Amino acid sequence: MSLDFDPKTQKIIYRGKEVGERIFKNGRSTVRLNIEYQGGDDWSVPLNLFALGLSILEENQPALALLTVRTSGDSMAEDFKFKRFLIEKLVKRGGYIWNFHKSDSDNWPSPLHGHDYEKGLKLDAITGEIYDVATRMRCNTLRIKDLKAVQANLRASKDFKEAVVTLIDDAATATGSA
Repeated sequence: MSLDFDPKTQKIIYRGKEVGERIFKNGRSTVRLNIEYQGGDDWSVPLNLFALGLSILEENQPALALLTVRTSGDSMAEDFKFKRFLIEKLVKRGGYIWNFHKSDSDNWPSPLHGHDYEKGLKLDAITGEIYDVATRMRCNTLRIKDLKAVQANLRASKDFKEAVVTLIDDAATATGSA
């Protein structure tokens, strides 16, 4: 069952109960929601769909990528089995396209990470771990040679060189793993 909106009262209704409202003030709309439901084992699916809806809002759109790095489809060293929520489409195995943003306000999973928007993944460019954006769970690990290639591309970029030196090179020197 979907949410209903009453344009006269500006109230949002779910299963006959008021669960929210739209407030229009100073030319701007604000939506407030308070939804309680029982979902059994599949409780996360409605939340995931709600999160997908929020991700479409203009203020939640990612900044334009400053650098794009491609890795091959066979560059995964580990694959972790868990339920992933692929809401928009089925993703075939193949190449990955990682988009990096110089001033990404979200430091998860690390201060140096790339986005594969098509597949809903984030790459921690420091460790090579790959996370499902919807669940925030680790789902893959990039092979070390492909991780080194991504890091080399970032190191060669004037916008990311300092981050690579600070977060990867200096850390490796400090731990003796260089």
